[in-house]
Amino acid sequence: MPTAATAVEVVAENAAVVLGYGTPSQSVVKGLNKLGLPVASRSEIKLSEFRRDFATKVLGEGEWSNITFAGNLVKGDRLGQSALKKAMIAKTKITDCRIYLNDTDFVAPDLANDPASSLQVLKAGDGGSTDKNAVFPFSGEMILNGRVAYFFDHMPDVSLAFVAGSSGVSDTITDAASGFVTAGFEVGDTLIVEGSTGNDGQYLIKTVAAGTLTLETEGEITTHAAEVVTLHGGTL
Repeated sequence: MPTAATAVEVVAENAAVVLGYGTPSQSVVKGLNKLGLPVASRSEIKLSEFRRDFATKVLGEGEWSNITFAGNLVKGDRLGQSALKKAMIAKTKITDCRIYLNDTDFVAPDLANDPASSLQVLKAGDGGSTDKNAVFPFSGEMILNGRVAYFFDHMPDVSLAFVAGSSGVSDTITDAASGFVTAGFEVGDTLIVEGSTGNDGQYLIKTVAAGTLTLETEGEITTHAAEVVTLHGGTL
């Protein structure tokens, strides 16, 4: 019988909402001290019939709950609190946002499984009363358009090589140090590549070996000799 992996609770240490990740306008939204993560659920459909004492229940459509956040109103946070308000007014679809649970783990749109996935700001405001000499509150919500993933597996600043596939051969990423299995990557995970020369993006992992990740894509990456990049692996 296989040994179960050790479960580790996730502590909200340095949790944050990061906007424009990887862009020149990247910003951590300032002033936040509460964060609510999305929860997946399905609607309930009740089927009733004459002469049946108890109705039959089946599952209907699924949906994600909103991401919620709250904290203190701050001045000068143009790329954070102000950016949220502007995105709300413009109904901006955001794909470059990460909801960090701590210093390393985060939730983000799963573009590999759902290319149309995005976040939209439903609420972002500084309404509400406060006591004398206390700070004004700030709160907000984001809705999910599509699918998200929790990224718990990471390989920061590692030397990897990229090999483009063709003629029925999948794209691959190789690690001379054979660290993929140890890092926790698994078949079906969404893989984020960042810091590469032309291969940044999200991919689905087809197979995992200690020194090779085979991707579901063919010819979507560019062959490149070993370079220092960062990988993140995630799933629902």
